[in-house]
Amino acid sequence: MACTQPDYHPNSFTIKGMNVNDFTYVLQYDSWSGRDEAQADLAKTLYDLLIMDSYYSCDAPDYGEGRWTSDEIDQIASGEGESSSKIVLSYLSIGEAETYRPYWNAGWDADDDGVPDSGAPEWLDIENPDWEGNYKVKYWLPSWQALVFGSSDSALDVILGQHFDGVYMDIVDAYEYYEEQGVVDAAQTMVDFVISISEYAKAVNSRFLLVPQNGEALAEIAGYLDAVDGIGREDVLYTENDKQPEEETEDVAAFLHIFLNAGKFVLEIEYPTSSWAVSACYDFAEEQGYVCYVGPEELDQIQVSHGFIPD
Repeated sequence: MACTQPDYHPNSFTIKGMNVNDFTYVLQYDSWSGRDEAQADLAKTLYDLLIMDSYYSCDAPDYGEGRWTSDEIDQIASGEGESSSKIVLSYLSIGEAETYRPYWNAGWDADDDGVPDSGAPEWLDIENPDWEGNYKVKYWLPSWQALVFGSSDSALDVILGQHFDGVYMDIVDAYEYYEEQGVVDAAQTMVDFVISISEYAKAVNSRFLLVPQNGEALAEIAGYLDAVDGIGREDVLYTENDKQPEEETEDVAAFLHIFLNAGKFVLEIEYPTSSWAVSACYDFAEEQGYVCYVGPEELDQIQVSHGFIPD
């Protein structure tokens, strides 16, 4: 790996026949001057695996105009310049609703107080106090799940049609909030939801990848590991530049090793900015058997950390 610390030897996974030893994660394209530049940079990146959004812009008058086309995704996956082909996953939140997605109706919370108004769908819950524009959802309800998959305009079906290699499912750990609220079987119903998504997607494309973000403890529930191909986990070692409590890191690592032992790949995502913390994250991943990416918390650029250059 060119220009990389001589004592760093990244782990690698074989994914869809490709050797993957690095990846990047970018959802915001504001730092690019336009769609063409964003597409070119995504295609040119030397990272082996790319996690991106299925939309270049969710502000377009017609959401179809803001959506990446299948031709664009094909070109990004094929690479450009020195970049070889790469695996491209689309971000999809399955545990929260986002006000910038096509399904959202402004009348569901017209006064913007974070509490659904009368007439809002039964699946809609309160706004996440930590993420403006993101609302908790009762993900076990069929009416929410129908927005995620099962029809030509559902989120997953659109992603399948865009030629992504797989889906990167966020807010899988929503079950933790509902367990605190006293919802019985919150973890099991999330597992059931993920299994349903997996079965549906793989019936369309047997090589389509299902990768949850966080929620690693679900590995202990029957059927979950069989439904997913890998896992991404944020903040394993650090929260920004603050090191996680050692016991918490050990607990997370124990669950992630269940994935490794089952032959699944593990992606570690960290957000520190100090050089010593960045190095510690990559070293930790090498030691544990993960593939690591350290990027900006805003996920608005393809970051290359000094000493850890993608090959």
